[in-house]
This record gives sequence, C-alpha cells and structure tokens, in this order.
Amino acid sequence: MDFARLKKTPFNIKPESSYNANLSKGSFELGLKISNCIAWVDIPKMEYQDHVIEAKIRLNSLGGYAAAGIVFHMLDDVIYGEESFYLTLVSNKGYFRLDAVKNNAPNTIIAWSEITNPIHSDFDGTNINLKIITYGTKKIFIVNNNWIGEVNSEIVDEFVEYGRLGFALASYSESEENKTRTTGPEKIKYTCKAYLDYISIETRVKKIEDEYKYWKNDSNINAERRLRLAETYAVMGEAQKALEQIDKAWKRRDETIRSITASFSEIRTKKELLLAARMYFLLEQYNEAEEYIDQILEQEPGALNPVCVEKELAYTEKLRILNESKRYEDLKAFVLKNQKKITKDIDYYTLTAHCYWELKEYLESAKAWEGAFKTNSENGVYAANAANAYEFAGKKKEALKLYIEAVKIFINRDNNAELAALIPKLTALGGRSKEAKTLLASIPANSGAP
Repeated sequence: MDFARLKKTPFNIKPESSYNANLSKGSFELGLKISNCIAWVDIPKMEYQDHVIEAKIRLNSLGGYAAAGIVFHMLDDVIYGEESFYLTLVSNKGYFRLDAVKNNAPNTIIAWSEITNPIHSDFDGTNINLKIITYGTKKIFIVNNNWIGEVNSEIVDEFVEYGRLGFALASYSESEENKTRTTGPEKIKYTCKAYLDYISIETRVKKIEDEYKYWKNDSNINAERRLRLAETYAVMGEAQKALEQIDKAWKRRDETIRSITASFSEIRTKKELLLAARMYFLLEQYNEAEEYIDQILEQEPGALNPVCVEKELAYTEKLRILNESKRYEDLKAFVLKNQKKITKDIDYYTLTAHCYWELKEYLESAKAWEGAFKTNSENGVYAANAANAYEFAGKKKEALKLYIEAVKIFINRDNNAELAALIPKLTALGGRSKEAKTLLASIPANSGAP
C-alpha cells in the first residue's frame, strides 16, 4: 500500500475524542490530541499469520516524547470485548520496545532498548523504516535496516499467532510550548503526529523463510546490538535471555576475528564479563559467575585507564558469589587479601559482617555491622545487628550503645515490630544507664513492646 497512490484508506477509522486519522498529502496521518495515550487504527477483516511487514513511518513528536509503530496479530474477543495483539514502537529518542497484550493485559517482551551504533544509517528520531518478520512463534525486528531484536513468543501463554494489522502512535509527554499554546495554524491541538507513507505485507512462505534465514544468520547482525539487547533483558531480570544474546554476540565477534587473523584470541570486555557474571548469579549458577568475575580480576589495568569501574564492581560481585555459595572461609581470605582494592560500601560491610557471623567471629562481625551503620546512620537494623554481635562477643558496653541508637531510630519511625524485639535487650543491658531508662520510659504504650 503506497498511500501516495491510494484515494481511500484501508484502515478502520472510528470517531474518537483522543485522535484524528485520515489520508493527508500522500500519507496516512494519525494525530493524538492528548498525552499519556496510545491509539491505533487497524485494517479490518484481513488476518495474517506468518508475514514480513515493512512500514515507512515519519514521526513528528512536536517537541515532546512520542513513539510510533505497528500492531500485529490483533484479535477481538467478541464475548468480552477484549483485544489481544503485539505492539511494536520506535520512539523519537531512539528506543524500540515490544509488548504483547492478551485480553487487555500487557506483557512487556522487550523493554525500551536503545537503537545505537547503526550499521547502515543514523536514526534521526523522525524517519522509521520498520520491518517485522514473524515465522511461527519466532519474531525478528529491524529498524532502518539494522537488526534490533528477536524473540520467541512461546513465552506468551496461549497467544494466538495470527490476526489483523494496525498503525499505532503513543504520546508520553508533550512539549512545554505545546501545553501553553492556545492558538495556531491547526484547528485541533495535537501532542504528536505520525505518517505512514507505505506498508507491505509479504505472506508467501518462501519469501518469509528467506527473510527469516537471512536475518537469523549471525553474519548479518552487529554483535554490539546483541549486547545492547542483552542489557535490556538484564534490566528486565530475564537472565537466561540475556545470556543467550551475550553468547551469540561473542560467537559473532569471534567468527569475525578468526576470518581476518590466523592468531585468534577471544575478546571479552570487562563490561561484558561483568554482565554475564551477574546473569549467572541471578540464575544461582555461582561457579560460572565466579569464572567470569575472576577473568576481570586477572586482567591487568590499562596504561591509559588504571582505574576501572568494572574491576571495582567485580570485587563486590566476588563477595556476593562467595557469600551465596556459603564459602565463608574463602570470603574471609579474599577480603583479607584485597583490603585495599575492595570498595568499602554497604555491600562490603553487610557481606563481611554476615561472613564473620557465620564463622562465629562475633567481634569482627560487630565491627563490620558498625561500619555499615556509620555508612547509613538511618538504618536501625544495622545498629541492632552490630549490637547483637557485640553482645555475643561479650562487649556489653558497645552493645548497649548501639541498642540505644537502634531503639531511637525505631521509635522515630513507629517501627513497633523491631521495638518489640529490642526492648528486652535494652532492659537487660541498660539497668544502670540513665539514657536507657529515659528511652524505655518514652516508648508509647501502644507500641506493642513489653
């Protein structure tokens, strides 16, 4: 459908207060009248299963934040009046996302993922050439001839893989100028507009297979884009999907290097190794996570960048891995060996405090909990834990001081549950302490504390 040649739109346009849609100057125009809104119009009666969709879209955000894209596999539930569909959007800020909506319940498949490092053309926030390949439950997305992402939609339970197509526009915020504009050349105030110049739907099986095989082949995909998608999956907490993209990216890079040099060696940046380690950690595969962290720690600092953020973070990740693996002796040895290299943050203090507690080294545990409390003096739990460890170490004076600090915090925050646990401790240790007696007397009667 080339809208420059069409005299009648194929889309089903209904009277709507939130948007206008019509043919305009050789394009199909969709304009939103309000912000924080997503609207779409569909082509009625025509339903498709596997297909290759190609759409040429122009997005005018009118100075705000907007996105345009394609709805596909759209079906209506005639009984309940609910809709199911996939929604692909590209924003004027250079991000892509995919959602699956089943019976009006949204499910994010790919969260906003940045479109960067273009192979063929820069994205200017306006011109969008969007290609969508659906092949069974598998889907591939290309923006301006750059691979952006892929999914296997089996994750959407019982989602029907056929349906109608639609053109979508979303407004997330409008410009300040637009908010205050009361007059202008247009009769209706819009928050954003999008123009569909052209759309094609290829349904021939051989053509679909050829497109899918071409874009499925790693040689056609930039490794950096897979790593970007992996980062998106990581933010979503989809560790297994992130690792799949990392593995494919590394494989692609290795193949490229191997093709141009006889002396081949794998290249894994610290940032990539850290991401992979964190994903294995989420999957509770601690041996694999530790392997990647160790690779970071073993790398020598660069001459131009002796201070490496990823390496600093890797020390903390090592502590987390050893702690979750319950390898407390190893954790203690690692801390003692790398005292000057490990960042002394909350994670350091809480992890080492737990380690020393499990090793029954209560004085060291108390000092670590006290370090956490000094780092965050508003957290009464850190003070209470330090006091408890000091008490086990036989340091009653230090324990009382920190119990008092913890009780003050919990009184100010009306945390009756913690107060109920600490009052017996404060009573037992603070017999001669005027501060403890005064504090005990100030506890509200309705606190639930004995």
